[in-house]
Amino acid sequence: MTDTSAEIRSKQLGIFLAKTEAERFRIGDELNDFGRKVIESLIRQEQPGICDADLKINVFKRCYSTLFPPDELKKIIHSMRVYLAYNNVQ
Repeated sequence: MTDTSAEIRSKQLGIFLAKTEAERFRIGDELNDFGRKVIESLIRQEQPGICDADLKINVFKRCYSTLFPPDELKKIIHSMRVYLAYNNVQ
């Protein structure tokens, strides 16, 4: 669904493409950071008191669970838990 006309979308794209690669990268990075913060906020609302390690794992699952087969996802999450425990993220 979009409420933006094709003409305006074309102008927006032109403005974006006129930016340098570094500017476009920074915009993408900021959008990614914003999206992660929104997901973290939703998880914290659903699970008040969640520890940082579980929050990171839940963010990962929300973002990437459809990209990996279940067995691979379990391995990745296990590795994340080991890494976070080793680095004392609670």
